[in-house]
Amino acid sequence: MSKVIFTEEHEALVLHYNLLVRQLARLSDAILHIIRLHTRATCQNYQSFRNGYKAFAQTEIADIIHQSKKILEILDLSFEETVQMGHERYEEKKREFIKRYPNDKWI
Repeated sequence: MSKVIFTEEHEALVLHYNLLVRQLARLSDAILHIIRLHTRATCQNYQSFRNGYKAFAQTEIADIIHQSKKILEILDLSFEETVQMGHERYEEKKREFIKRYPNDKWI
């Protein structure tokens, strides 16, 4: 029977990846609560609930960024270069979408 042996790097990657997935799940909960507010909140408490869920979403996004940075550090990749790559890829995908679907709105 083979054994799985983790190096410290592998263990750190798995740990931060799992924490990242957990934060993503919590972010999806916060977004779901914001979307569902119109069916549950009254006019009097809508804004306070919305502000609370927005704050909850913001903390989850902050944790997601932190876990992403930790994974990049472990892989010896630059956070700044990765952010720049993300902006470039977003613009590239936008151009391709508009080219392919000229009558549809890019979100």
